Amino acid sequence: MIRKMLRKTTVAGITFMAALVAFSPSPAAAEIRLVTVPRLSAVELQTMFAPLTEYLTREVGEKVSLVVPKDFDGVKDAVKAGKVDIGFVNPLIYIQVKQSVNIEPLALSSEVKSGTRIRGIIIARKDSGITKLQELKGKKFSFVEEDSPAGHIFQKLLLSRAGFDVKKDVVMLPYAKTHEGVVIAVFNKTADAGGVREEQLDKMKGSLDTSQLRVVGYSDYFPNWPFFSTPGLKKETADKIRTALLKLKPNDPQNEKILGPARLTGFIPVSDREYDDLRAAARIVGAL
Repeated sequence: MIRKMLRKTTVAGITFMAALVAFSPSPAAAEIRLVTVPRLSAVELQTMFAPLTEYLTREVGEKVSLVVPKDFDGVKDAVKAGKVDIGFVNPLIYIQVKQSVNIEPLALSSEVKSGTRIRGIIIARKDSGITKLQELKGKKFSFVEEDSPAGHIFQKLLLSRAGFDVKKDVVMLPYAKTHEGVVIAVFNKTADAGGVREEQLDKMKGSLDTSQLRVVGYSDYFPNWPFFSTPGLKKETADKIRTALLKLKPNDPQNEKILGPARLTGFIPVSDREYDDLRAAARIVGAL
């Protein structure tokens, strides 16, 4: 009798435990942390990238969340400390981090205006009398940020190739922090000249009279922003993310809901060697 009761109790216990397993929520999936640079406020960036992170979450099967450090150095520190799994950064930060961390490029981004290649321009007011690079010697310059490729590094390389000693031949104003800030500084005559991305003047046509500005010089083209994975991310997960990104082909209207808010049009394959020319440029101007 006692044995029968024990058997019944055991069976009931096993049945109860099975029910718990069947109806209990599964453990939370691992979270993939995506870092990007704070070119806008954290709230704005979260809104911009929400459709893309949601898409990657569906495709990869693990939650992807956006991390926005307070400054550019914070991005580099987060990668070096292993606090993030994937990143989407400007090409200069990519090559700087790649020096000390074995990050792997996953895909090259494409934008509406610039596509997969970007370049910088040097602008001045038309009434300044500045029409060519040689006339910029001794002038006050506004740049975006020290680690801004198309708002600082590309222009410094352009000036260097034009024979300037970029540490002595131009007057550096405090960094404007944004491309828009550079354009405004030149427009308001706070700066004699400024360095911004090529498409910036088009973006600001509705907010100020850009016809009063002229382009004095164009830099070479360089690869656009890459997505990359960090060493701590499993290879199979990195491969899933790469595949998901490359499904979003440039200029496919079906991508608009996912990429439109982030001002992107798609992704193409990329290799690290495509950034070798940028490395050479960064060394010339002391950014690497």
